[in-house]
Amino acid sequence: MNNGNNMRKIQKIAVIGSGIMGSRIACHFANIGVQVLLLDINPKQLTEIEEKKGLNLEDSIVRNRIVTESLKNTLKSKPSPIYDKNFANRITTGNLADDISKINEADWIIEVIIENLEIKKKII
Repeated sequence: MNNGNNMRKIQKIAVIGSGIMGSRIACHFANIGVQVLLLDINPKQLTEIEEKKGLNLEDSIVRNRIVTESLKNTLKSKPSPIYDKNFANRITTGNLADDISKINEADWIIEVIIENLEIKKKII
């Protein structure tokens, strides 16, 4: 019988995939005090607004656009999955190309990318 002495406390998780499900999972873990690393892919092309600003695909704001917009949309949803606005500070965003090594710091990794086997194989 396990009395809990051998259990590890989860303090930091990584969520790979920031769509509706991934962003909400990130919020729920942030709600309970866990630090979250939320990652997604890099965009393959610039938006019109990014082009007008003179940005390129190497700019970090562009490289993190998908994850940033996904989390922002999730936080705006009604009802919001985040209990307190300040809890969102527990979520750090990034992209798979630049930040994948940071998952080594996580106690638990959750993969919630699109249900496409070829894409999932690339992540492994």
